[in-house]
Amino acid sequence: MMGGRPPMREPGMGPGAPRAKLDKKAASRLIKLLMQYKFRLAVVFVCIVISAVVNVMVSSAVGTLIDSYIAPMVADADAGLMPNFTPLIKAIITMGIVCLFGVAANYIYNIIMVSVAQGTLKNVRDSMFSHMQTLPIKYFDTHSHGDIMSHYTNDADTLRQMISQSIPQLFNSIISISSVFFAMLSISVYLTVFVLITVF
Repeated sequence: MMGGRPPMREPGMGPGAPRAKLDKKAASRLIKLLMQYKFRLAVVFVCIVISAVVNVMVSSAVGTLIDSYIAPMVADADAGLMPNFTPLIKAIITMGIVCLFGVAANYIYNIIMVSVAQGTLKNVRDSMFSHMQTLPIKYFDTHSHGDIMSHYTNDADTLRQMISQSIPQLFNSIISISSVFFAMLSISVYLTVFVLITVF
């Protein structure tokens, strides 16, 4: 209807909407908390690398199975010869072992990140509780109980999800993209350049 009320904006949209900013102080404090688990994080990084590399190896090995094993067997069958399944079976077993390494690495780094996230979450909540003991009564009079408890529940759980899921997925994506890129280069430089041009 002409002359009616203006269109509604989505929450968080518009020129006056606040924009999320990176709190460098909070980020540095989070890094210090995570540095308490340096050895575990190193194991997680190694497992992420193994998992990403295994995924790329398995994807590229499918083509090798077809070109080097299955296609010659089909040609032998067409020529009336008895195909030899032994090399193909050995290759499939090797691929299965490699897949098991990838699955184990994926399982290990997920389990470790859950423990790291829970430990960090406990430290954050303990620190919050200790700090809240020092706050004046005025703070509790000017803030609702739900707002205060939200820091212990929703905000802390968001932090846990970021540590246990978002950070590992970020590293996994970076390593996977790098592995795929180098695998593409090893197959064909010209096709890799063509794909990059079309992507951009």
